[in-house]
Amino acid sequence: MSAGPENLLIPAFNPGAMTGAGNNTWLLDGAEPTLIDAGVGAPRHLDAIAAALGTRALRRVIVTHGHVDHASGVPAISARWPAVEICAWTPAAAGGRTLADGEHVAAGDSSLTVIHTPGHALDHICLWNEPTGGLYAGDMVVRGSTVMIPAGRGGGLGAYLRSLDRIAALRPSIVFPGHGPVIEDPLALIAEYVAHRRLRDAQVAACLAQGIVDPDAIVARIYPDLAPALHAAARATVEAHIEHLGG
Repeated sequence: MSAGPENLLIPAFNPGAMTGAGNNTWLLDGAEPTLIDAGVGAPRHLDAIAAALGTRALRRVIVTHGHVDHASGVPAISARWPAVEICAWTPAAAGGRTLADGEHVAAGDSSLTVIHTPGHALDHICLWNEPTGGLYAGDMVVRGSTVMIPAGRGGGLGAYLRSLDRIAALRPSIVFPGHGPVIEDPLALIAEYVAHRRLRDAQVAACLAQGIVDPDAIVARIYPDLAPALHAAARATVEAHIEHLGG
């Protein structure tokens, strides 16, 4: 499960249509053992964290955003390690620590900088390890897929594109995402994401110009081979592009 000298990948054991193989959580071991994202509270996940820690306690959980696959495991983790500190842009549990943009948070033997990156969610953050060039990116980027932008439900395409620009400006050398494999060419992937969003903007704009304004009809036009389980996510993305275009 190792993904580099600074951390350990511990799967959250929650595969599904929207989560793929399941969420990644990242354990930064050291003086202050810290977990990036909480998963969903699966017993196998908690047991894997405990096995990695041995007799030591988990000191901190940093939640990248409040979506259930990243945050709903907080109560189970808090029950297993009662003294654990929960940190999030909007605290995921009573008594949690509210984070601020640019704040430094101890994690393992490192210090991570909080980068507020709204778009996929209003409360989304990334964690930046400047000395190593590593970025813990939550749901900002995923290898082999795009990211859902839920317009009107805490997301926004304009904000998401600005957040991509912000993390690109950091020039990370490696990204540890909330889903999928480690990303070793993050700047190239971010450029692909931006180009893809521009293409979708053009496709949605063309539909609107033809009088096709119903999001479901636009989904059928630009996602002709979409699996039914992904229709809701595609509709949300189309709505985000309509909003971005001023429709």
